[in-house]
Amino acid sequence: MNTFVKLIKLSEFSYEKVKYYSVVINDKEYKEENSEFYCFLSNMELESESETDLVNLITWIEEIGEKYGAKEKFFRKEGIYSDTSALPPDAGEQRVCKILVNNLRLYCLRANEHVVILFNGGIKTTIKANDCPNVKNHFLTANRITKKINESFKTEITWNSDYTDICFNESFEFEI
Repeated sequence: MNTFVKLIKLSEFSYEKVKYYSVVINDKEYKEENSEFYCFLSNMELESESETDLVNLITWIEEIGEKYGAKEKFFRKEGIYSDTSALPPDAGEQRVCKILVNNLRLYCLRANEHVVILFNGGIKTTIKANDCPNVKNHFLTANRITKKINESFKTEITWNSDYTDICFNESFEFEI
């Protein structure tokens, strides 16, 4: 089965220093609430044991967006064959900023210090994402999507003049 993906800007997650995007997969209506990021939020809201982690992960997204910018130190490297990353940052950075998240992972693409594309994730229960039944599919999908988005920066996705946002045609889609 073919899997088609479209980028979408997250209007509620647009901050001074970072603009957040997500993706809509397959035949879902092209709306923010159908994005992979909103699917992640919906799924995690059902997991009562991860409530504090989810609140703190959203705090990370907001803090990075408002205060810090999407600096590399805030993202875990999760790429197999692409630049896929994950939130939250590693434990050391979490302690420094006093925003703690245990086993929750949100996969993403940190395009630069101003643009982050949020995918999906879950509660990671193993050391390696590839071994975890909760996050393995999200991890692999994020890697495939990241690879295609990086390739699209040469053709379908462009930067604005000061590299603080991206531009693309709303009809732009790609297959993974």
